[in-house]
Amino acid sequence: MVETIRLIEAWVMPPGSILLLLLFALFLTRWLRKFPLFLIWVATIALYLLSTPWLKFELAEQLETTPALIDIPVIDENEQAAIVILGGGRYTAAPEFGRDVVGRATLERIRYGSYLHKKSGFPILVAGGEPLNEGVPESQLMADSLWSDFAISGVLQEKRSINTWEHSRFVPPILKQHKISTMLLVTHASHMQRSLRVFKYSPEMEGITIVPAPTAFTVRSKMDRGLGLWRPSARALTSNVSFLHEWLGLLWYRIKYIT
Repeated sequence: MVETIRLIEAWVMPPGSILLLLLFALFLTRWLRKFPLFLIWVATIALYLLSTPWLKFELAEQLETTPALIDIPVIDENEQAAIVILGGGRYTAAPEFGRDVVGRATLERIRYGSYLHKKSGFPILVAGGEPLNEGVPESQLMADSLWSDFAISGVLQEKRSINTWEHSRFVPPILKQHKISTMLLVTHASHMQRSLRVFKYSPEMEGITIVPAPTAFTVRSKMDRGLGLWRPSARALTSNVSFLHEWLGLLWYRIKYIT
């Protein structure tokens, strides 16, 4: 099921959708001239805009609406808090490690979660299962990384979830089991809007307060100014496709679960 969804998404999202548009335009050239040319121009302009830092910052501004967590919340002495880190993917069969390890996005979240842990002393819960039946839950890879890379042990794990919606269903029972009433939610700044929405709508979250703790914000470099905003780059294309994935996720969750 997960593989099928990812295959469909690959052709619905750029650059797959742009490639389909170009193929459709080429197919139409057997009978038409002007309309296929129009489609080719549309695909070319779309690909260019998707490759620009300008669009990256425009999309990021709409998605990254939750500010950074500056101060650790003060927790009542009769209550407990935890840092919940959502999985963001794995580096499968990493040749240099000889096994699966956490992917780049997950490592960025772990790094910030470990920072919050050392600053607050709150325990950590990591969430992530096996979307493609890889054998080892992503939560285990995250716990391994927290120990080997950041010397943090005793991490709680949620091992069943394969998407953000399932995070919001399977994490709260573990928190309640350990009498935790406040969670610092760690994920990418661009993913926080969707995460907050599904967690707040989850009936399992009753009695648990969410404190958003976004990380990996989109920031401007010296090159991302003036004409630099309009120079195409593979990095900007990757970021923009990721942002569009978030918009698609927000729309899908709104249609399927929330409305």
